[in-house]
Amino acid sequence: MTEQHTVHSVGEAFQSGNVIDGFVLHEEVHRGGMAVLFSATHPDHDLPILLKIPRVGRNQPVESLIAFETELNILAALNTPFVPKFLGAGNLATHPYIAMERIDGKPLDALIKQTCEAGQFAIEEVVKIGAAVAQAVQALHTQHTIHLDLKPENILVGTDGKITLIDFGLAHHGHFPDLLAEEMRKGVGSAPYVSPEQIMGIREDSRSDIFSIGAILYEMLTGELPFGNPQSMGGLRKRLWAQPEPLRMLRPDTPPWLQEVVLRSLEARASDRYQSATRLRQCLREPDSVKLTERAERLRPLGLMTNLKRWWRAASYQPSPCIDPSIGYEDAPLIVAAIDTRQTDMLLRDRMLQAARMILQVMPESRLVCVSTIGGTPAIDGTHESDTASGIVRNHLVQLMQWAQPLGLPAERLSCHVLEAMDPASRIVEFAADNEATLILIGASHKIPNMVAPWRTSMTKIVEEAPCSVHIVRV
Repeated sequence: MTEQHTVHSVGEAFQSGNVIDGFVLHEEVHRGGMAVLFSATHPDHDLPILLKIPRVGRNQPVESLIAFETELNILAALNTPFVPKFLGAGNLATHPYIAMERIDGKPLDALIKQTCEAGQFAIEEVVKIGAAVAQAVQALHTQHTIHLDLKPENILVGTDGKITLIDFGLAHHGHFPDLLAEEMRKGVGSAPYVSPEQIMGIREDSRSDIFSIGAILYEMLTGELPFGNPQSMGGLRKRLWAQPEPLRMLRPDTPPWLQEVVLRSLEARASDRYQSATRLRQCLREPDSVKLTERAERLRPLGLMTNLKRWWRAASYQPSPCIDPSIGYEDAPLIVAAIDTRQTDMLLRDRMLQAARMILQVMPESRLVCVSTIGGTPAIDGTHESDTASGIVRNHLVQLMQWAQPLGLPAERLSCHVLEAMDPASRIVEFAADNEATLILIGASHKIPNMVAPWRTSMTKIVEEAPCSVHIVRV
């Protein structure tokens, strides 16, 4: 029988002075919207340490758990000097955390604010930092990772100029499950820096990071954001056709070649940008290699007629075909295991585990997605973590992980999702269709009728409407 574990409160465990898996917590360094950072030490590590803990409980977003699992998978897989060293992670059920190297660097947003208050960046300094960021981004891309949330806050600049990229909660990895895409959550990044294709829901185009670098360079040169900071989808969609004001209008000493580089990086269609961070870095380091176009000569905003034409073309905007060839996991068979975490039907769960193990043996290249449905989460959080939206989702998520643990699947072959739905059967069918599933694995309850979960009573609907085969497990 599957062993059940208690889901402990996150807030109670992580306090200054506590010891978690050998990590001694010190002061709280930062409290963000989705996570809390503590400085820490460990007897086995002689470098500064940060512990990143997802925020779970009252008024906390469910997305913090998705970002936590995404960053855990990606940071552990990366092997590059441009990201913090991964030092370990805690159990989601008891002590969820990511332990990483604490980088001695200043966030680029603080550097921009400090510099703009005193004057402006030297052109040479902008080019130097931009080339270093492009090099760091290309290191990610060669390891099948797209950051998708590049912004000055997530770029640390060391005293020696070394760049470190942080915060991979919205990132995409070509060989790992894309949790944000699978749950159809629109994790599009930060409004001033997000690319047009991300706004349209595309998360697998490495040229999205090129757009973000262009926005950062624009801000460093002018002190302004190229498209402002829109707070609505309508405002975000303007960048599907709008062009920022030319840098040379805001800062006349901008070299034409540099304006060409920045404006090309900010093109609405990814196919019109630089096609790799390596090429962008080459252009920044070798201005003579930059091919100048009319972009380089702009001294004023585009005219009304030109903008109208661009707006009209944007009505039929289609994202450019992605060029990154590393997206390979989509070709593998995908199995959706629908587990009812609202009941403790342990016998059925064990039988489903046996069935899943046999199916995985038959399809050795397959990937398993474990899902459960809940009716919803409270609009107003209770005082205890178990009565909060994020706490409820975490409890079901832990049950899914515990169910799948005996299968021993590596991270790239397993993901877990808790789906909110008033009609669970329809939601499971919709999820399978959106993710092009090969097989749905469900269980037929043997309990009395009034104890049967709603989506079990709708098994006929799942069988009839599923876009793939359905395997029913009986006790």
